[in-house]
Amino acid sequence: MVGFLKAVRGFLILGALILAVVPPAILVDLLTGGTGYGLCEGGLGECDSAYMTGPTLAGRIFLGLLLVTLCIRLVSRLVDRIEKRRRWAEVFAYYGDSREDGDGLR
Repeated sequence: MVGFLKAVRGFLILGALILAVVPPAILVDLLTGGTGYGLCEGGLGECDSAYMTGPTLAGRIFLGLLLVTLCIRLVSRLVDRIEKRRRWAEVFAYYGDSREDGDGLR
């Protein structure tokens, strides 16, 4: 279970990195004569996009990063809780037998 959650956390971190790379990739594509991955069909010189296209894109990327970050935090806390319970169970299993011996030594 913990391994699966760590893999999910890894994929979420990878998703956050991909979302963070989108704005520079769009700018580089526009500056090299591309369409900005569909943002400006005719390239930067003929870009006739609406005034709110850039802020809308930035808002969506920000919201996506926020949601992915919250999911990473949630999964990390869940992994920490599971590992903490497992460590406590190991401690009680190890020291629990010594109480029954009466001498406190192993």
